[in-house]
Amino acid sequence: MSADRPDPQEAAVRLLAYLRRLKSDRGAMADLRCALTPAKLPRAWQWLGHVGGIGNRRMETVAGLFAYHPDETQTGSLGMTCRRLSTENNSFDGRFRRLLSCDRHEICERLRPVILAAKARAIPVNYERLFIDLCYWSHNVKACWAREYWGVVEDSVAAL
Repeated sequence: MSADRPDPQEAAVRLLAYLRRLKSDRGAMADLRCALTPAKLPRAWQWLGHVGGIGNRRMETVAGLFAYHPDETQTGSLGMTCRRLSTENNSFDGRFRRLLSCDRHEICERLRPVILAAKARAIPVNYERLFIDLCYWSHNVKACWAREYWGVVEDSVAAL
């Protein structure tokens, strides 16, 4: 990567380490939630500036989502999170299909309801992986999410 564009993995680690430090600061979390509302976005910039996130839609999105639901996991992609959500909601397939149909600009706009559903059901999210997936949003990332959502569970394969 060039000097002015950090590697997405490094950027994800740096962003999440910073957000974890802010987790107990209610004011900072309130400001970061504003990153998901265009009219209020500038309120989040004072915090995002510390990690080079001003104007970076992916960082703004992940920071805002984390501020709504800071419970994390280090495993799986958003496909796995959605799979866990679908076990309690049969209509979730449609929501997941809409996520997969998004282009790189639209995907950031469609994530808030999914994260709020995860929060309501106390399902943690892998934010580092989410940030990286948003950076590389493509057919390959969508296919990975789809495999985790609809794929065969490893124990089921062993039983065959």
